[in-house]
Amino acid sequence: MHNFYFSNNINTKWFIFFGLILHILASYFTVGYYNADEHYQVIAPLEKLLNIENKLTWEFDYRIRPWLQPYFYFAITKTLSLLHFDNPFVIAFLLRLVSSLIGLVSIVYLYNHIKYKFNIDNNFSKIIIYTFWFYAFLHARTSSENLSISMLIFGIIFFDKFTSKDEPKNKYLLSLLSGTFLGLSMIFRYQVVTSVFFIFLWLLFNRLTFENLKLVIFNSGIIIIILFLGLIFDYFGYGFFNNTYYQYYHANFVSKWFESFGNDPWWYHFKLFIENFFPPINIIILISIIFFWLKEYKSIFTFITLPVIIILSLLSHKELRFLFPVLIFSPFFISYFFSNSSLFFAKNFLMNICVIFNILFFIILFIPATEQVKVYEFLYYNKNSDNKVFYYDSNPYIIDDLEPKLYTSQIPKIKKYEVGNELSNSLLIVRNYRSYQEVSKLNNCKFVYSVYPEFINLNKNWRDRDFNWYIFECK
Repeated sequence: MHNFYFSNNINTKWFIFFGLILHILASYFTVGYYNADEHYQVIAPLEKLLNIENKLTWEFDYRIRPWLQPYFYFAITKTLSLLHFDNPFVIAFLLRLVSSLIGLVSIVYLYNHIKYKFNIDNNFSKIIIYTFWFYAFLHARTSSENLSISMLIFGIIFFDKFTSKDEPKNKYLLSLLSGTFLGLSMIFRYQVVTSVFFIFLWLLFNRLTFENLKLVIFNSGIIIIILFLGLIFDYFGYGFFNNTYYQYYHANFVSKWFESFGNDPWWYHFKLFIENFFPPINIIILISIIFFWLKEYKSIFTFITLPVIIILSLLSHKELRFLFPVLIFSPFFISYFFSNSSLFFAKNFLMNICVIFNILFFIILFIPATEQVKVYEFLYYNKNSDNKVFYYDSNPYIIDDLEPKLYTSQIPKIKKYEVGNELSNSLLIVRNYRSYQEVSKLNNCKFVYSVYPEFINLNKNWRDRDFNWYIFECK
């Protein structure tokens, strides 16, 4: 197995093809969103642009969210409408697919850029990078984190190219491309400004020459132009000129809104990482990251990961997704660790463990990110003008106190079931398993759909978690 892992006898295109299949599958099956911001701060503004009546979050009332990504998805949606695509679930799938393909291309480009530099041109590296479950899942998200990180990766690669002595040609074109992608990355996700700052700091310590200084000034000018273009999209989104960048800064760091979401200890990101990100392989990831930092302390990838983690640990509110600009490089760190360490007798064993657990985590790519969206799908494809829709315990149309109108605007209205309601010719939606048992006893009501297979009810812990949804048809 050792010889197979460290040989390069399989063409890279086959790994890319397998990664493409995983990305398509994740785009199709992981409907909904990983975090509420993915919908209510990106898709909800798209709903507004599509003239779907909805209610935006408070962030839009205070004008701190950008409109570029909603307009990007709006352009795709309007193009689809010319082809007579108006099914919200097909549209959502294609938005996820476009986002996913952008992310996959960024990883392919990154691997080709650094595979020789970091000695990871081998089968193991290609397996763990191109089949990494987290890439397929994250890239299928219509979140600001996803597109921002993809743009950041492109920006880093072009930055590394135009500041390198090994790229004698087209330096201003590379600088232009880098500035464009770095600017876009900051617009999509303002927090990425930290990573971009340390890219420039890396240049100061490692590649500062008069020629590079001119190129960086040009690069910075492009970034400023892109940021200004972002404000133009915000102008159309809000209906008037708005300095969204300043509004965001003032809200979070002057008015201290950021602190209102929680005040976690400095080590809390480490806790989130250990508990929630790819256990038990996250231990190997952690060791690999530290190994890379020690061996490649001058690398641009050290500068955009180590300082970012330190700064994130100083912020009051912490979420695992804040670490995504660092965790995105996890399989590269693992590949570097195993490809550049003499290590010990357990090397093959640990590499096998990484591959096996990565395959086990493929199950995540077939699970809806938001179960309620599967309920909406059922209602959409089984809607009948005569049908009434009731919910028995929890209202599936309300998530985090808001309604995802992209889907619910095209399915029947829903009402709370009350004792005595006429249930003939109706659908009854249930979440709690105890409620499921109660409804099962009602006359003329037949169970017709469940988000997850019924065998999960054999496990008491799963039954009690209330993550499944059941639909009954009542005659």
